[in-house]
Amino acid sequence: MKKILLYLTLIWVLISPMYLSAQRKNVLRPGEKLTYGAYYNWHFIWIRSGQIHLSLKTRQTQSGERWQISAEAHTFRSYDRLYKIRDTIETTVKPYTLEPEYYVQSFNHGNEHSFYEYRVPPPGKYIYSDVRRFKKPAFRDTLTVVPGIRDMLAMAYEFRSHDYSKLKIGQKVPFAMLVDNEVHSIYYRYLGKETITTRDKVVFSCHKFSILLLEGDFFPGGEYLKVWIEDGPHHLPVMVETKILVGSVKAILETAEINGSPVKFEF
Repeated sequence: MKKILLYLTLIWVLISPMYLSAQRKNVLRPGEKLTYGAYYNWHFIWIRSGQIHLSLKTRQTQSGERWQISAEAHTFRSYDRLYKIRDTIETTVKPYTLEPEYYVQSFNHGNEHSFYEYRVPPPGKYIYSDVRRFKKPAFRDTLTVVPGIRDMLAMAYEFRSHDYSKLKIGQKVPFAMLVDNEVHSIYYRYLGKETITTRDKVVFSCHKFSILLLEGDFFPGGEYLKVWIEDGPHHLPVMVETKILVGSVKAILETAEINGSPVKFEF
């Protein structure tokens, strides 16, 4: 089950397009906090192995007000004996446009550790990176900014700001994602609306998407990643699921609040 929580932490970053003609919707609210349960599923067996926490808040910088988006993933102590995960990601972006300015991630998986830092100073033409990987030499790099590029976490929130009603069923949309000091070009496909029921018996009306995965040692290639986004005023990611070589992994929304008040869902 190595890399399961790592993948679930980043899984919804794979759903933001580089180019999308749909109009933007003002659905993001600073003060938002989301909690997800991370599961491994094989036939009728479910293993709840950890949690993922996402938050959005404002902060003041020398350039003015910015949004700070954070993600934290961890395995439960009972699961740590098998494989311990402690991951954190934080990105600072311009409000509403979500243009990235600073990004930092720290991954701790078992005895392996990695660190990535990206800076995008004015005028925003280049990304300056600082990379430290387990048992590999540290290095610095300079990447060219491409139109619509977002770091992994900013992309998740960028996608939530789009009007899905402008998409047609079966439509494929390309997007670019900066991950592991590389820009990846993939696509997602809009699958229409679907009503789902979570393991807590909560019913949601959602927009459904499939994402193209690149084949690797852990994941099969193809459109095996599925994402369900709430069809409501907040466009919250409700559930994410993907096949792995044996079984599947899921992240399911457990709690959502804005400035300490629970979010009211539209069913």
